[in-house]
Amino acid sequence: MSDEIDIGVLAESFAEFLGAEWPREKAVAFARGDATMAADLWTQAGALGWTALTVSEAQGGLGLGTQAAAALHEALGAAAAPLPMLGNTLTVALLDAVATQEQQDALVAGLSDSSQRAALASPGSAVIDTDGAVLNGVVSDVLDAPSATVLFLRGSRVGQPVWIALPAATAGVTIERSLLADTSRSLGTVTLHNVALADAHVLAGNCGPGLDDELLRLAAIALAADSLGCGNAVLVATIEYMGVREQFGRLIGSFQALKHRVADHKAALEAARGLVEHASALAPYAPGALLAALTAKQHVTRIVAEVARDCIQLHGGVGFTSEYVPHIYLKRAKLNEALFGTRTVLLDRIADILEAA
Repeated sequence: MSDEIDIGVLAESFAEFLGAEWPREKAVAFARGDATMAADLWTQAGALGWTALTVSEAQGGLGLGTQAAAALHEALGAAAAPLPMLGNTLTVALLDAVATQEQQDALVAGLSDSSQRAALASPGSAVIDTDGAVLNGVVSDVLDAPSATVLFLRGSRVGQPVWIALPAATAGVTIERSLLADTSRSLGTVTLHNVALADAHVLAGNCGPGLDDELLRLAAIALAADSLGCGNAVLVATIEYMGVREQFGRLIGSFQALKHRVADHKAALEAARGLVEHASALAPYAPGALLAALTAKQHVTRIVAEVARDCIQLHGGVGFTSEYVPHIYLKRAKLNEALFGTRTVLLDRIADILEAA
């Protein structure tokens, strides 16, 4: 099926649906509440097959690759959609790499039809010892954990890395939501207290550094694409505002200095698009694939945060108020900068890759 789908057409369908079902007014209203996700929108996304996008055709999915995932995450960023899609994207890749057939049969179908929502621990998170009969430990800052039905945590067994798949409702599992400025996503601290461990909970395939790099590559591309969507959407909203806001008897969009700032932002975003498209077009384990993904993530997320910050300034005083969207995109962009490695962390990793080449 992947050969039959045009990524550009697919991207347009994502944007068209979200533009109709999650307009700016809904994003603004959601930001004022305390929900962890937009449940109805998630159900609709599942019905459209978005949650099955990268699931293999053998498992009943669409079997599309990283380019399709990047297109989806760009559309979600443009709409500031409060959906736990990144955990789904990464978990599908994780299960495909290390789960047994029985584990895939038990877990993939729920992720594919959106009846299950996954939260996956990020690099550097706490490692849970699985050598005993019960699990104990605390894993902080797990993206989308408050809305998840299944948790995927890092573990160790006999000194070797493994992954742990636990239903969020398992006895002894508690999730405490962390306060975030970005209300379109959620973070949570997962605490395990004497959680009974079954063999089915342990994903013990090849969980070494190669898998970690692949999950990091996918996360970096998804977050860069999400930020790219944020940047273009906030710039469009700002240009529209500049076309109606008057100052000194003139539309502020007619001021040459402001035009130049907007043109600079547009140029920066087009350059950022090139990085995302290049990274997403590379095969998962191709030479330079991880380098391209990390380069895109550290650069695009920073650029978009700067664009969103200036778009608040271009809105004037109202840019800081909850009635307008720029602050929503700035908060989302800033969280994207931090997730799965800050810019400093990623630059260090990029330097290591280049030095080893």
